[in-house]
Amino acid sequence: MTGALLPALVVWLATPAPGAPDHPLDLIPADSLLCWKGCPFPDTEQKPAGPSPLATLIDLGTRIAGSPLKPAQQMTLRIFETLGAVVHYPFAIALIDARARPAGADARGSKVAQLRIAAVVRTDGRSEPFRRIIQKVVNEQTDAGVARLEARTAGRWRYQELRDARLPEWCVIAWGELDEHFVIALGEGVWPLIAAVAEGQVQALSGDEWVSAIRRQRSEEPLIEVIAATQAIRERLDPFVQGRATAFFEAWGDSDTQRAFWELGFVERALFCTASYRRGENTVRRIYANPDFRDERFLKTVPPDSRYAVYRIEVPVFLPRLIRSFYATRGAEERKAAAELWAQIQARLGINAERDALAHLGDHIVLHNYPPHPLRLPLAFTSLIEIRDEPAQVRGTLEALCKAWQEGLEKAAEQTGSPNPTQLQRDRDGIWYIQFGPVASLAWTFTDRFIVTSWSPAALREYLDKAGPRIGRRD
Repeated sequence: MTGALLPALVVWLATPAPGAPDHPLDLIPADSLLCWKGCPFPDTEQKPAGPSPLATLIDLGTRIAGSPLKPAQQMTLRIFETLGAVVHYPFAIALIDARARPAGADARGSKVAQLRIAAVVRTDGRSEPFRRIIQKVVNEQTDAGVARLEARTAGRWRYQELRDARLPEWCVIAWGELDEHFVIALGEGVWPLIAAVAEGQVQALSGDEWVSAIRRQRSEEPLIEVIAATQAIRERLDPFVQGRATAFFEAWGDSDTQRAFWELGFVERALFCTASYRRGENTVRRIYANPDFRDERFLKTVPPDSRYAVYRIEVPVFLPRLIRSFYATRGAEERKAAAELWAQIQARLGINAERDALAHLGDHIVLHNYPPHPLRLPLAFTSLIEIRDEPAQVRGTLEALCKAWQEGLEKAAEQTGSPNPTQLQRDRDGIWYIQFGPVASLAWTFTDRFIVTSWSPAALREYLDKAGPRIGRRD
């Protein structure tokens, strides 16, 4: 009898409880405003046992900088370091709730009244990289006289909770392991809420009927899924931000969308990107990048063995919407000032950007990961925006605008009397790039067929030397 029961007992102890969360999306509350779920990028290196190269670079950079960083700057660096660690694991980051309140008697400004965010990472118990980052945050951001660190429990799990009297009341930071996952939470009661989802007391986003129906339609697991409760975002924020949330979605033509779901992933080397929009009882599905795309005019711009995506987007429509959506989140005075400045620049240069450049761009954007970034950062890619016709006019217009931007940065530095840490440079070979102190970052140039960008001037030159005439480059 005992011999028969012992194997069964071992199997029972090794088997997860029914409904135990298998993926980070299983731990995100269904009514979250926004969620980004991701899997490890295929070309990222394996999870580092020690500090990641990005963490080492950040720490080295802060030492070289010499002067102490401000708390906000330190926190920004730690957020980037955390994201650099997260991409090595399956993860989900969710904005669970956000609320604002009037900042003054005139009710024109607003300030955060509540912010609730959770990051859930499947580490399978190997959470040391995240504990190191959290320890840095504790060391840098807290003071023994005003900070309180407590051990707490939620269900059958233990976690740590940090409160600091100098921070807003809602700003509670908590972290701990929840079975195979490591959970970092910001906001009052967020960690216990994630635990409640794990116990089945609160519905998970993965169990939502609309979300699960869309996810069942695809056999391949997407690399990235982004789920947004757009109507709830508008209703939650509009009263306190003068309707800017609705204005943002109206700029994209999505004022009647209740929910949105974007999926991105790979079929072999090619990326797919689809979106589903819920409007009333109907769901509209759009394909932005199709892995079955076969037009050689664009495929030949992709180096062999590189991962790539070809987006079908009306660039003359997309770019104005992107700009309008940004300014929709700004105040009326800032929008007016930006419009006046834009009109003045075009008048001074004797150009019309929409007529002379934008109207001549095409409907295709190619992205690929050549040359690979040394840190294998997923967003470090090369892009090509199609120029449909009139390449000389497009080049001349964009060169003039870049020159005006460069002069504007120089003039701003002269007015302040101190060097601007951000500079715009143009080399003799026609490559423009942004310089942050000693670091050269985003770079771009113009050929007869494309606006080409990459993550650094050196990376752009390497690609241009490889692609050559295939992308309309002149020697």
